[in-house]
Amino acid sequence: WRQKAENFRYNVLAPLFGLHLNLAAAPDHTHPAGNAALMVILGLDDARQFEEIVAAHEAGRIPNCRVMWGSCPTRFDPSQAPPGRHAAFMWEKLPYRLRSDPKNWDAEKQRHGERMLALWSRHAPNLAAPGTVIDSFVQSPLDVERRLPNMRDGDLLIGAFSHGQVGYHRPFPGAGHYRTRIEGLYLCGSCCHPGGNVTGLPGHNAARVIAADLGLPDVAGARH
Repeated sequence: WRQKAENFRYNVLAPLFGLHLNLAAAPDHTHPAGNAALMVILGLDDARQFEEIVAAHEAGRIPNCRVMWGSCPTRFDPSQAPPGRHAAFMWEKLPYRLRSDPKNWDAEKQRHGERMLALWSRHAPNLAAPGTVIDSFVQSPLDVERRLPNMRDGDLLIGAFSHGQVGYHRPFPGAGHYRTRIEGLYLCGSCCHPGGNVTGLPGHNAARVIAADLGLPDVAGARH
């Protein structure tokens, strides 16, 4: 198991960069559908840009073309911010080893956050108006790893969906049932099936296995 765990692979294309905004007003998109959507996706205007994005990740550079996705959740749930305020974020997948060294992000992340905000402002012009953005912060893939070490390399999905790391073989063959060889120790993170992306399902599945081992009622469908 130790050797298999050491061979676990992370995604080259899924390191996460985040731009987070404290706003005086919600983003007002020029296309009305943008204001009605919980999640918006910006960029990727041509399918051929996928090739540029993959090549940039493999070379450790920021792609020339943007593809970002994000939300202003307070538009739908005002309780997530003080009265009269909004919170919004935009995410982008960018290379972890920027120019071969992840520490290069410490000097680059603010500039890239500004580039992301500039693109968002093209679609929601009020974000560029004075006073709309009260405060902001960015998190590079390195920052993500620093804060959440299980997101190694800043990997949003916490493990590649390849090399025998899919389905029952996730995180590796022989460990797909959430149990380990140590009694009472279970795997419940997103290295397990069905993987990362903030679904909660790996933990839910592990809870069902634990309940079964303890002879407790099945927790399927339980509300938390």
